[in-house]
Amino acid sequence: MKQGEKGQIAWLIQEGEVDVFMESPGGMRKLARLNSNHVVGEMSLIDSGLRTATVVARTPVTATEIRRELFDRMLDTCEPLARHMLSHLVNAVRTSRGVDIIQPTVIGPTIRSTEDSTRILERRMFAPNTTIFRENDTGEAAYLIQSGKVMIVKEERVIAALGPGRTFGEMALLKNVKRMAGAVVSDEGAAVEIIRRREFDTAVNSMPKVLRSLTHAYLNYLADEKG
Repeated sequence: MKQGEKGQIAWLIQEGEVDVFMESPGGMRKLARLNSNHVVGEMSLIDSGLRTATVVARTPVTATEIRRELFDRMLDTCEPLARHMLSHLVNAVRTSRGVDIIQPTVIGPTIRSTEDSTRILERRMFAPNTTIFRENDTGEAAYLIQSGKVMIVKEERVIAALGPGRTFGEMALLKNVKRMAGAVVSDEGAAVEIIRRREFDTAVNSMPKVLRSLTHAYLNYLADEKG
């Protein structure tokens, strides 16, 4: 596959190795070398964005095609919260590569509680400049922004400004680690849905195995980019 193309197929590598390249203003750089049991090309199927990288076979490769229809069926088996979280992680990867993000298609009241499908998650209004959590805090919840903005802060520096439809705080739950950054409400305040750990774990466990593997692969990639 080539960077910038539309994607209709992903591939599960059975045998062989591929190299993943990204073209940037500084030239072509290699992002990764992947082998059996890795999936490539799936990001475009998750958020319908363009390919963010070029994949080239390094050796003879045997791979299973995963067409969009099959991939959509896998996504449809997930709880809406899990699908939204996966889209958010794809956006985080795109952002780390300097690629335009795709607005999430599952936002707000359509993401229901795992205990009661008739209500939205627990909502809380945060006053301007409120600290929601600090770097190195224990993570017991993730959050979905309904309105306003939340600033993600690391070592007293703002590294991201998130608006409605974006989630934050999920990485500490997925990796079971301390908060890697803090979250502070902007000057305009924010309405935020709180996703407790039990609801979060239920959503993640609703994912087919291949999607759970992708979730952790994205987290590891983002951790490597930051570190």
